[in-house]
Amino acid sequence: MTGPRCVAVAGAFLGLVLVIGTSGAAAQSDEEYEKILPFIGHWDSDVVVPDGQDRGNCGGRTGDYGEKLLNCSMPVDQLPLNARGEAWLKYVDIFQSPTTAECSQLGLPAFLTDGAYISASPGRIEMQHPTNNYVSRTVWMNGGGPRPLTGQLFQHGFSVGHFDGDDFVIETDHFAFDPDGIDDHLHMASSVRKKVTERYQLIDDDHLRIVITLEDPTFLSRPFTWAILWSKKQGGPPPAWRSCDADAARRELEFAYPGTKYPDTKK
Repeated sequence: MTGPRCVAVAGAFLGLVLVIGTSGAAAQSDEEYEKILPFIGHWDSDVVVPDGQDRGNCGGRTGDYGEKLLNCSMPVDQLPLNARGEAWLKYVDIFQSPTTAECSQLGLPAFLTDGAYISASPGRIEMQHPTNNYVSRTVWMNGGGPRPLTGQLFQHGFSVGHFDGDDFVIETDHFAFDPDGIDDHLHMASSVRKKVTERYQLIDDDHLRIVITLEDPTFLSRPFTWAILWSKKQGGPPPAWRSCDADAARRELEFAYPGTKYPDTKK
């Protein structure tokens, strides 16, 4: 077959392929939309004292001047620190904390323990911290998005999401070293070997469970898994003036905090 007839047949075949391909893509997109929709919204962990959810404990750990640490983001009494992790806690002091002294953003998994505003676009999910609103995280769906190069590291890592049945699963790696990366109240660090897996399970329309698995062979003797609950709230991020001056934050810490583990380097 040659000439115009051949071109016409080829064109018709190409059109059929495009119709089938477009139909399949649309169906897949619709299915993903239906799965993602229940997770979109304002979620809160309801961590309030004394009647709210206890997001974690500090395992009886104390700060630089012997004060009892409170309100850690995980059950620290069960955290499987190895010898290197215990050595880090003997070494660290509050003035090395980037979240306390330098206006640094909350790390992951501590980011999860207050809740989030979740929104979606084709191929990605956006998660914004409810109070620390300059903390925003992108989750690339189904292997999409730009893959980081070997050696490229980020405070919040690189997150990819997919559905396992009805569960929404996020896997995150490519973390930079973070002095508060395991917990910002305990000031327990995380290494570039950290991996965080989150499994979001809908309990009903207004409640979900997040099962978090934290891996970091540098500081943990084994993977650590725990869970936290979120409930859906009305409204979006409240309008507010939000600012943090790192110099002012450090000066406030230096004047107000009585601990002097390393007094020669306090100023």
